[in-house]
Amino acid sequence: MGSGGPQLHSRPALTSWLWAALGGLTCAAMIPLEPSLLEEGLIVHFAQRMVHGEHLYRDLVFFSGPFPFELLAMLFRIFGEEIVVGRVLVVLLAGASTGCVHAIARRAGTGAAAHAAAAAMASSPVLLFPLLSTYFYSTLSLHLAVLAAYAALRGLDSVRFAFAAGVLIACIALTKQSLGVVLALGFTSVMFANGSASRRVRQTLTLVAGGAAAALVTLIWFGLRGDLGAMIHSTVVMPFELGDSFASGFVNLWPIGEFDSETRQNQAFYVPHLYNILSELPTARDPGFGPPIVALTQFLFALPGVAMLLPLALRLFAGPLPASIWFGEALLVAMIFNLFPRADWGHLVFALPVAAAQVWMTVGSAREAGFRKAASWASWICVAALALATSTAATELYQMAGVASLGPRVPQLPVSRAYQDPGVARVIEFVRARTEPGERIFVARAEPLLYFATDTRNPTPYGGVLPGVPEPQQQTIIEGLRDVRYVVMSEIDQPSFMFYRDELPAVQAYLERFFRVPDEYRVDPSWILVLERRPDRGATLIDLFDQRSDARAWRRNRDGFEWESTALLPQLASRLNRRPLAFELGRRGGGLDFRIEVPDHAIFGADVGLPTLGGPGDRQHARGISLEVLVGDENGRFELLHSEPIRFRRGDAYVWRPIEVDLSAFAGRSITLRLQAAASKAIPPGSLVWWGSPRISEQPP
Repeated sequence: MGSGGPQLHSRPALTSWLWAALGGLTCAAMIPLEPSLLEEGLIVHFAQRMVHGEHLYRDLVFFSGPFPFELLAMLFRIFGEEIVVGRVLVVLLAGASTGCVHAIARRAGTGAAAHAAAAAMASSPVLLFPLLSTYFYSTLSLHLAVLAAYAALRGLDSVRFAFAAGVLIACIALTKQSLGVVLALGFTSVMFANGSASRRVRQTLTLVAGGAAAALVTLIWFGLRGDLGAMIHSTVVMPFELGDSFASGFVNLWPIGEFDSETRQNQAFYVPHLYNILSELPTARDPGFGPPIVALTQFLFALPGVAMLLPLALRLFAGPLPASIWFGEALLVAMIFNLFPRADWGHLVFALPVAAAQVWMTVGSAREAGFRKAASWASWICVAALALATSTAATELYQMAGVASLGPRVPQLPVSRAYQDPGVARVIEFVRARTEPGERIFVARAEPLLYFATDTRNPTPYGGVLPGVPEPQQQTIIEGLRDVRYVVMSEIDQPSFMFYRDELPAVQAYLERFFRVPDEYRVDPSWILVLERRPDRGATLIDLFDQRSDARAWRRNRDGFEWESTALLPQLASRLNRRPLAFELGRRGGGLDFRIEVPDHAIFGADVGLPTLGGPGDRQHARGISLEVLVGDENGRFELLHSEPIRFRRGDAYVWRPIEVDLSAFAGRSITLRLQAAASKAIPPGSLVWWGSPRISEQPP
């Protein structure tokens, strides 16, 4: 690889310390903003439980390394259980990594480009808001990786730094396993290739020794606590069990300004989050991303790859490059590796600062005088542009921030529309007012910070849903729900987020059987709500939603003629703890026919009357119809058992209405159960109706 280029003295320059201070201040400016219910909430929630005696991996189930959890638990014991404790540590790390980026670039003799590289890192907490300012294991991994790159570079001349680099790499592996492995391979290779002939073996072995020492201490610590087996299973075996559960496709890079069909269905996952926050998007389904923002997205996704190829091209045409460039290359490769199998914006943000810094380091290391002068001017323009963009974005974020409404334990100001949604504050206020400190509630999906915000306990060992491994997760959750009064349920239930009902169907069935929205809870269309334990509805004998593919769908035309519909039943998001079984109508209605054997003591139960499903597309229920339950015999004659008029008026409550129909008279018989929508006058063809979680249950005790 070579190690050409100027080698400056090893002591960090004053400018590196100034950049460190600036990077820390930029990150600190984001401390008062935007709590993260999932990413930050997971580690805060687990660390709090660890402070109170629970053990990671034995009592708490997760698949990433122990370092961020154990570190935050230790900080909580020292400074108290406050969100700001973790965020202050991130500020210190952000400052250190910014200073290290400048120092690495400076040692490559990049001139003004070192300032552009440092500016890219310093601006990232604002321009890549909010993950890089929160205490999250990927955030820690990024900053520790930059520190490890600097230590490894210094390790070419210092045994102490080589050993420190190994320790830092081990800490990264104990934070995000795959990233640590890739960094270990990359840094040892670069150190061996760029070290002097008399030192390369010793320095490389010293780096390996530092990592081995940190790993050994960790194994001994977990072994003494009796948790070694659980740790190995959680961090080594479980990631393979999860497989591609978190996978998402890489954004298309061509044609420029257009998303492919797969990406277009879920554009918000790929578009820069800052744009999503600062722009007024009509809906999640049609956010109105024009060609310029799509092209910007494609450019940002291409940037890490371009930055990785740039040093290789320069080496090919211009000769040896400084060791700094190759340590930056190893760091960037690891961050790119982190994009797979999940290449959404939330993972790209951790590669972008490193990619931008690598571009400037490579450009600044060029030796041609004219090019270096042009690069110097471009570097200062970049620094000015990033400073302007950062200050403008930070000002906008503070102007958009709402009042602190997530309770006294979460003082951060919500910025994004999801967190400013009054439903979030309503949930926290409702639960805090009706529970005792330490009471057990269940947050059903992926918002574990709500346990911290409401000062309640999680009855399960999980911080959120672990996709792809329903067992023994389902049984453990159901056991934990036995004495729970309140459940917080996310309404974000759609294919792009995975259906909760499909991930954990047994848990969904339990919630439907024992929980409803409280009567006193004001329900507005929101992405989050509270469920309360209610009397047992009885065990489900036949789940008609699950058997929807076996039903005969039909429509009725204007003249009353029925014809079989071949259209697929719409796949709609669950709402208010019910799964909508929807079908399309003809001019005079339509329905679904189920062929069933009626069990003893059977009751048909469902919920009706929800006027809209909200969310993407905002599906509307047909007006001016009646939902009817009929039973048909072998001769095709139907008997009407129940009719529920559906008449929506302005101001109607956003709630389900439960209905029950006694089927005990048909016990032991084979019948056709018809769920029908009857229209008294012609309605637009293709109109939708839905039944909420229709089922045949036994009469409850």
